[in-house]
Amino acid sequence: MNDLSTRQEKLMNWLWEYNNPLTSTEMAEKLEPEGWNRVTLLKAVQFLTDNGYLEVVGFEKSAKTYARKLFPAITKEEYYSTVLMNKGINSNSLAEITAAFLGVSKKKKKDKDAQVISKLEEIIAELRMDNEKDM
Repeated sequence: MNDLSTRQEKLMNWLWEYNNPLTSTEMAEKLEPEGWNRVTLLKAVQFLTDNGYLEVVGFEKSAKTYARKLFPAITKEEYYSTVLMNKGINSNSLAEITAAFLGVSKKKKKDKDAQVISKLEEIIAELRMDNEKDM
């Protein structure tokens, strides 16, 4: 996947937050108050669609034609993990990334590791509970 420009990334973040399929016209209407120019938006939507960031998930009748309903093809987490991997950060960095998220990366190794382990155990417990609910 190609790197996103600042504008394209802002649009993707907005779409991830909005979390509903939209036509490009609907996007333009909703984003106009935030300063988005229709031409800029349509170019961004075309780029994102052509490069696999947005996918067509349906069609909506608009006057005599049909408009494509678009939705992110990847999650926010998938996008940002790809960005990190492209910058040389991989799963081996997970403990250090977790420490940075927790704000404990400057602590002594023993204290930092204990907090990282605790957070990861909490995440694992939540995933197990979610998994049990799905069964």
